[in-house]
Amino acid sequence: MPMRLRASHLATASLITVLAAAPALAQQDVTVTNITSGDGYQLSVPSVVATGTTLTEAQIRRIFTGDFSAVAGALSELDARDISIPEMTLTYEVPAVEGQPAQQATVVYRDFRLTDVVDGVAASASVGESTVQSGDMMTMTMGPMTTGTFDVGALMGFYGLGGAAAASDVFKTVYSDFTFEGATLSAGPDFACTIGPATVERFEARPLRSDMMAFTKLAMEAEAAEDDEVPPETVRKLIDFYIDILTAFRSTPSLAEGFECSGKDDKGNAVQVSSGAMEVGGFEPGIYPYLSVNDLHFALEGTTAGMVMLENFTWKNMNFNGPIAAIQAAPSLEEEWFEANWRNLVPAIEGLSLAGLSLDVPNPEGGENIKASLGAFDITLGDYVNGLPANLSISTEHLLVEVPDAEEGKMLRALGVTQLDLSQDIKLRWDRAASTIIVDAISIADEKLGTIKLSGVLGNATEQLFAEDNNIALVAAMGLTLQEITFELDDRGLSTLLVGIGAAEQGQDPTVMRVGMAGLAQAMLLGLVGTTPEAMAASEQVANFIKTNPQLVLTLRATTDGGLPLPLLMAAAEDPSVLAGQIAIEATASGAPRPADQPLAMPQGGMMSDDDMADEMEGTDDAGAEEEMSESQDDKRSLKN
Repeated sequence: MPMRLRASHLATASLITVLAAAPALAQQDVTVTNITSGDGYQLSVPSVVATGTTLTEAQIRRIFTGDFSAVAGALSELDARDISIPEMTLTYEVPAVEGQPAQQATVVYRDFRLTDVVDGVAASASVGESTVQSGDMMTMTMGPMTTGTFDVGALMGFYGLGGAAAASDVFKTVYSDFTFEGATLSAGPDFACTIGPATVERFEARPLRSDMMAFTKLAMEAEAAEDDEVPPETVRKLIDFYIDILTAFRSTPSLAEGFECSGKDDKGNAVQVSSGAMEVGGFEPGIYPYLSVNDLHFALEGTTAGMVMLENFTWKNMNFNGPIAAIQAAPSLEEEWFEANWRNLVPAIEGLSLAGLSLDVPNPEGGENIKASLGAFDITLGDYVNGLPANLSISTEHLLVEVPDAEEGKMLRALGVTQLDLSQDIKLRWDRAASTIIVDAISIADEKLGTIKLSGVLGNATEQLFAEDNNIALVAAMGLTLQEITFELDDRGLSTLLVGIGAAEQGQDPTVMRVGMAGLAQAMLLGLVGTTPEAMAASEQVANFIKTNPQLVLTLRATTDGGLPLPLLMAAAEDPSVLAGQIAIEATASGAPRPADQPLAMPQGGMMSDDDMADEMEGTDDAGAEEEMSESQDDKRSLKN
């Protein structure tokens, strides 16, 4: 919408709240009729009735024309018993957009009233039912709005209009106990919304340090420039104004009862979207609060029917004070400055979360619908350094995915796995003082199959990791060292599944295969860290985990000062012997022994066809399996010696 239209709305909102401005004169009753004004818009007020006030007819008319300078100084001293406006009508042109022709919009405010105004503060304020009609594109009806205490002068100061209040850092209560009785919205014949009631306990503000009218003029000039470059000094003035607004108010949380909308998609299918209770957290200077929405529901009818339900969605706080400080410290706001400092303009976003997600949606590739549910998902970010979070937590709880009947799910279903129940957890934090990255957890779990968890400490994590220069950050990342890493394994059926599949494919007894896998794991571990007594003991524990015990805790620690450099770890991928003598190892296997492995019947059309299975099994018999087992045991004895 063009800036002049936004300015007209602002002027209208302002005049609704300042009709009591007058010098301290004798109180009187005043009725003013047939008020009209507007430049680029048309405002019509049939009548204003003010009782027990010092307002004159000329002052009231001046307020509706936006000339607050003559009355703004007395806002904080206003006294009036009652000020009422039965109706106000604002009309303006909505420009043509996306093929839609220009249309006329009409806004009608009804039953505006201020009561018992003393020293510029009304005991109550209200606006009755109001409507917005934008041609044939949109119609909105807003229910009544009321407040308890309402400070006219404080609101005018917050708008920065007419010098209503001297510049100040003192926050005053603008209004309290605000209630809104909801609204209805329709757009064309196929879309309609019902918006529930909302409440806010308190809204506070300080006077703007900027001039609203000067800003409006500047913004209109910048908008008129279109493709012409806006001068940096104009950019700074505009941004400074937005910063002024963003840091000039605070509030208690706002509560709303939700919404319900219906319409049709581009194929003519009925669509319904609704929500339960919603909450917006309390605003603070420079901080945009969380938004929490309960019971979101999306339903699509027709041949591609689908459904998405969400018990809660929360977008967490965003802190703009860092970017604000960076802008205020900038010598100038040239384009080059933004290119060089864009990382400093990233707000500190605390993350998002959702809970109770269930979906049943069409498969874009055809076939049966995609069905899944999720218990909870959370991203928490904190301690930002140069636009990057130094603390990171990502968790997923109980992601339930149905194993499809199609080809890709046939193997799992044949093995009795009809649903995956997945959870994962990632928690990283940077310790600035110690120059380390603490890996509290990187894990993935399935309720039936088991859990794999990794934790540890990375050293030489300097602040250069967060450098704005990507080359410097890359060099710093290559300088990281591994000080310690711990693996925690909880086998609740995964190894049984893997051993069973492997044994079936190779025609082996699963018990024989498991023992062979244990011997191979021992050999690999000892080849990595050497055949020290502690390594031998740890390798036995690893073998016990594979053969018998379902839980394992395995810890590797660097024996060199500062940890193992990343290039050395990369080299170890090709030649593990480079780590010999540089790693200490501990391992403990625990838990009640697993049940004995049973042979698995491979499903028809599973991971291998019958012909592939035959080819794979050709030349493999029990004697071959025993020979392989014997070789594995020989390797194990050799390593012990």
